[in-house]
Amino acid sequence: MAVFSVTLAVCVGCSGKSPGDGGTSDGGTSDGGTSDGGTGDGDGCKVQALVQERCVSCHAASPINGAPMSLASLDFLRLQSQKEPSQSVAQRCVERMKSTDNPMPPAGGAPATAAEIAVLSSWIDSGMPACAEGGEEPHSPPNLLPQNELFTCKDAVSDAPTRIRRMNRWQWTRNVGGAVTRGWTGFTFFDNPFDPGAGEAYSTYATDETLDEATIELFLPVLNEAGPPWAGPYTGDNRLERLRLDTTLRCMWDDDRPTAACVQHYLHEFLLHGVLFREPSEGELNRLQQFAATILAAEPPASGGTDIRTHSITRISNAAWMTAGALFRTEGGAPTATGRTQLTDWELGQQLAYAVGNRAPGATPTWVYPDFSAPLDGHLADIAAAAANGTLRNPATAEALFLQNVGGTDPTRFDLIQDYNKNERAARGQYWLGDGATGFFREWLGYSKIPEIFKERPEALSAFDDGDPSGYRSQLSSYSNLMDGYYGDEPTLVQQMEDLVSRVVVEDKDVLKNLLTTRRYYLASTTQPTAAPGATKYTGQIYNVTQSVDTDRWVTMPTTERAGVLTHPAWLGSHGGNFEDDPSIVHRGKWVRENLLCGYIPPLSSVRVMAKVGPHAPNKSARARLDDATGKAECQGCHSLMNPLGYPFETYNHAGYLRVHDHAADGSLGPPNGSSTLSGLPDPALNGPVRDAVEFSEKLAQSPWVKRCFIRQAFRYYMGRDENLTDACTLAKMEQAYDSSEGSFRKMVGALIKSDTWTSRRIPGEGE
Repeated sequence: MAVFSVTLAVCVGCSGKSPGDGGTSDGGTSDGGTSDGGTGDGDGCKVQALVQERCVSCHAASPINGAPMSLASLDFLRLQSQKEPSQSVAQRCVERMKSTDNPMPPAGGAPATAAEIAVLSSWIDSGMPACAEGGEEPHSPPNLLPQNELFTCKDAVSDAPTRIRRMNRWQWTRNVGGAVTRGWTGFTFFDNPFDPGAGEAYSTYATDETLDEATIELFLPVLNEAGPPWAGPYTGDNRLERLRLDTTLRCMWDDDRPTAACVQHYLHEFLLHGVLFREPSEGELNRLQQFAATILAAEPPASGGTDIRTHSITRISNAAWMTAGALFRTEGGAPTATGRTQLTDWELGQQLAYAVGNRAPGATPTWVYPDFSAPLDGHLADIAAAAANGTLRNPATAEALFLQNVGGTDPTRFDLIQDYNKNERAARGQYWLGDGATGFFREWLGYSKIPEIFKERPEALSAFDDGDPSGYRSQLSSYSNLMDGYYGDEPTLVQQMEDLVSRVVVEDKDVLKNLLTTRRYYLASTTQPTAAPGATKYTGQIYNVTQSVDTDRWVTMPTTERAGVLTHPAWLGSHGGNFEDDPSIVHRGKWVRENLLCGYIPPLSSVRVMAKVGPHAPNKSARARLDDATGKAECQGCHSLMNPLGYPFETYNHAGYLRVHDHAADGSLGPPNGSSTLSGLPDPALNGPVRDAVEFSEKLAQSPWVKRCFIRQAFRYYMGRDENLTDACTLAKMEQAYDSSEGSFRKMVGALIKSDTWTSRRIPGEGE
């Protein structure tokens, strides 16, 4: 029997059948209300106490006495009301508390008092914050904000404060000239411990502001990779052309006893171009020079040889990389008389460089015979130069640099030289995006997870399921090669999705619409010779493609089978389960609700019941098993937000293959069912019947509501934080830029980069 956790609390709004006794556990009070007097100041703890005292005797995790919903935590009050989709459950509760015709508590119980209503109303007006006590962390989920207000500019200025941001794994790897794949170019992404925070929407969020002892211990062994290349042009794993051409640096490794001036000049260039990627402060330079002097003075006589100097420079490098300036970047800026701070030129440069390339301005090039991955001045050197000369403060210059570096076309795929060999690069599409831009789509769509998810019989119920149980069958071999690309040089399934996304973004017209509706997919070639032909021969089957795929690799899908990224096997498999009849419906529907509709669903931490899907059965499809498990009234409050949005994707199995069979009630195999009737969606045009995921994707692509949610997701990724109502003017400008440029993603993000939200911050208050 498969077991999975699902959100079960009923969230249909404070309406429906009344409890049989009409009251609460103690009947309430006539004069007041809550245990703390109900002052109505927006405190989540007071709301929690109010609900506990007046509601949960019936509206428990599993409601009793006829109560139609759970109010077991604040998350359920934050949900969209199913009776009134334009309201939250909490807003609906306030209406019921005020009502004389349909009151809450119902007739027979003590009416809600003015103080109780004030407590709940103030909490709603404050953004429905959490209670910091009793296990809830203070938060205000951004999807609870009214989307229309977020795009209504009232001349507010963003109140986001200054921040300190820690390097993440990708950034540190790129900065020292490493690869993001495990393999052939030396130091890789997997060799440092700087994982981004797992609890945030995007890796760009500034949540990890400290380094604990365990992380430092994991970091120390990999530091030696960064130091030796700076001990001379031909030391270490990476040849640095700067050290070969700049003769002023040679004294550091050629001279037995380098002078103080030599050491200072070398360390300045080392910090600027190898560690900080900005001008070092006087204190940073002086402290490192003092340490370097101590290390050099402890060296044995000159007969010790060059290995000793390499060791010394490596120790100096290790010390530099252990400083706060190396592992963290600030957005503190220079305070102004207005109570705000303008980011400095170098802070603007680093912010832009990480946005487009997920690396620092001037990040270390990699030597990959016979080429360097970037010129002498490093990656994104144009952004570094603009930061150094102050021109980056000009909004037009900043936008132009973003547009120049965010993506383009290149049949040689030189952008991948750090990661893949020539043959692998030659098999990729001609469109490319910078690491930062690719990162947004990778994290928003979540399609890169599929290699990590075990799929039992990935071809199950497709036209290619012949019942063969062998672990050596060709279908499984080809599927496995789509996951890891072990045989041959063809792109993996994730890379195929990224080539599709890159083409849509680089073409840059109606980007969201084309992402959701394109039929032009990039596939692995099946005609290239390989030592393991069975591993590449059937890679088209996951797309339902049986003809040979030539070296052009672009294939147009049938209009009835695929439409855009939501019907791409990489997305479907990443949001699918392990077995063909797993609750993939829930995973896919939840993603659509949260990431395309910007809706809210309580987290699993709010669930009080462990749901069990019934046993596998020949006459029960995934849809039937899920409906049996979640059809109860206490489940539907939340599952009604997910299941209908996931039903259209049931025409594809857990791995993304097109189903040609499904389970029928009589035990035979019948056709798959992807139909769904949608209701209560924030965009009324989305309501009504849909045939399948293709039609659903086409409807989503036309929705202004979905477009705004897409803009919000981009804002979150590029700003590294949740939006709030003070960001409305910036979000409105992003929408205007998108609409006026016929759907240009680059112009949309360019509008963000030109805004005050990008260039300035609020000075935090005392203790904040």
